[in-house]
Amino acid sequence: MNAQYVDRFLSVNGVNLHFQDWVGTDQSAPLLMVHGVTQQSHVFDPVARLLHQRYHCIALDLRGHGDSDRAEPASYQYTVYAADVVALLDELGIKKTHYLGTSLGGRIAMTIAASQTDRFSSLALNDISPQPASPGTARIVDVFGGDKPPFPTVEAYVEQVVFAYRPWLRAMPVEAVAKSARWSLREVAGGFRPKFDPRVLGRLTGGDSASLDKDMLWRGFRNIACPILLLRGEQSDIVSTESVRLMQTARPQLQVVEIPGVGHVPALNEPASQKALEHFFLSTPPNSRYGEDDQT
Repeated sequence: MNAQYVDRFLSVNGVNLHFQDWVGTDQSAPLLMVHGVTQQSHVFDPVARLLHQRYHCIALDLRGHGDSDRAEPASYQYTVYAADVVALLDELGIKKTHYLGTSLGGRIAMTIAASQTDRFSSLALNDISPQPASPGTARIVDVFGGDKPPFPTVEAYVEQVVFAYRPWLRAMPVEAVAKSARWSLREVAGGFRPKFDPRVLGRLTGGDSASLDKDMLWRGFRNIACPILLLRGEQSDIVSTESVRLMQTARPQLQVVEIPGVGHVPALNEPASQKALEHFFLSTPPNSRYGEDDQT
């Protein structure tokens, strides 16, 4: 437990999901925050600290990540993740939520919207599009995928993180990267392993389902009826400028903010990220608590 949030667990769809509950006031509208592949809920600490006085911030660990249960590899797919998120919201009595999704978390929102168009009051996407896997995805799989031996030290893991998310992480102090990385590791015999299940990467980036996923993700993106913000790292090799153009064509009201000097993904503690998120969420009328009629 932390003075600002409570660690909670809920069992949904056969797995225990962990989330940080940054409890706001009784009338705070919910803001669900869902991380990217290889990440965990603490990546949203800077955002929760920024917004928890205004919103009831909920930072989720997806199945196979963070302190949530690992599961069968076949379940590591967009539709199952989306079903987990919907089940969590239902268990919490949340009919409609503001949403911030980093990478995989953003695609989960698109997957939900492909079949349920009214679950979001607003949606912020952190460096992700409906387009298929990119060269940046292959780099992340190469570094973190497969059954690799433990990292002997936290510093060794940090070196791999900096390599996988180059070049922009190289500009960050190693101490800052290490502080964040500690939330992502568990101690084992011989050193440290990432908390996330490496089998996640193979399920999400390979196989014959890529074209079906693309169609579903674009359908979901087009279905989103609420305000949408896209944060794009200036040096991102996951979201190309062509992908941004296609997204703006599909949704002309899409707000796009480019985060300078950053690749995939913005850490959300950059001044430009914080300014964009604060402006977007604080200027979007919050729905009343747990999805009742919007207040104006």
